[in-house]
Amino acid sequence: MTDIQGGFTRRGFMAGGAVMAAGCAGGHVSEAGSAVAAAPAERIVKSMTLLVRPQGWSHLEFMRYWLDVHAPMALNIPGMTGMVCAEVLGPTRRRLDIPRGEEIEIDGIAESWKLESNYPSNPDAPPEARAWYNDGPKFVGQIRGFRVRENVIMRPRRGGKGLVSLLNRKPEHTREQFEQHWVGVHGPMARNVPEVEGLILNQIERVASRDDIPPLHGYDDIDGIAESWHVDQSYPGVTSPEGQAWYADGASHIGMARGYFTQEHVIIEPR
Repeated sequence: MTDIQGGFTRRGFMAGGAVMAAGCAGGHVSEAGSAVAAAPAERIVKSMTLLVRPQGWSHLEFMRYWLDVHAPMALNIPGMTGMVCAEVLGPTRRRLDIPRGEEIEIDGIAESWKLESNYPSNPDAPPEARAWYNDGPKFVGQIRGFRVRENVIMRPRRGGKGLVSLLNRKPEHTREQFEQHWVGVHGPMARNVPEVEGLILNQIERVASRDDIPPLHGYDDIDGIAESWHVDQSYPGVTSPEGQAWYADGASHIGMARGYFTQEHVIIEPR
């Protein structure tokens, strides 16, 4: 899974993609100079979706369809403000201080930022969004999706190699306790770690399901999804005192972590 050739580039489809308008309404000033109240801006939501290729498909076939056929459809969706196709290169190395759990092979992690009204559950969703959604069963064999609340701790440069970690809290901690420490304490510590150049912590708002694609089991109860980018994209680990302290803090609250090395293909640069 580490060297895919043909049909797409390693640095991302269409050299980073195109940024599309968010479609949020703003206020204006009347001729008399009085401000007219702005219409409420529609919410932009982020989704992260784990994808497994259909039985009988190779990883190469999956990636070609995903990047050459499915992903470009997003460029036509009104209010799609970001899309990244993270190709999974393989599992990360095990950590001795945090259990890994069952190995689950996946092919890709799709990230999208879009207007909430674009969800197919909305009867007024644009036809471009519905066509994109309905294309999924053509190349996805199993799926598990999450609507997340994104916390950008250190804004990354998209389009390189990254690391995605699916986390479970320690059983003695509640979800609220885990999130408070993870987002409020653990995340900010990374700003002092010289090996780290980007970090996003995604809180799980809800698990998404589909009737037309079989579910991917094993990730129904995760408590957060961490995305990190290191200065050295070979990911040799952290050796600095700040990095070691950061790792130790994570082990105090994370009960299980399953990580994947990824190669990002940026379709629409997230704002």
